[in-house]
Amino acid sequence: MSDRLSDLRRQRAVAAEQLARLNREIAAAGSETSALPATPSPPTDPAGGIDLPEADKILAEFRSEAERSPAKMRRGCIWSFVCGMVLLILGIATIYWLRYR
Repeated sequence: MSDRLSDLRRQRAVAAEQLARLNREIAAAGSETSALPATPSPPTDPAGGIDLPEADKILAEFRSEAERSPAKMRRGCIWSFVCGMVLLILGIATIYWLRYR
């Protein structure tokens, strides 16, 4: 048990040293930043030149289509699952046919 206790005390001392070093670096960086010029402000156009009304129109079209046809969406998901399973079974059958016969 004393081995564990000494190890924990050593780790606590190392953590305290690291914390003191970080505090010194923060204090040094704080004094340096007062001498630096102010950073430039970010660009005022967050869209980056994209025509937002056009993008909103496209998004609204897809949203309304998805809201109108949840059955279509469900049918498409089931169809994709069935196709994937058929391809998987065909792949396994092909491997069996070519390799193990």
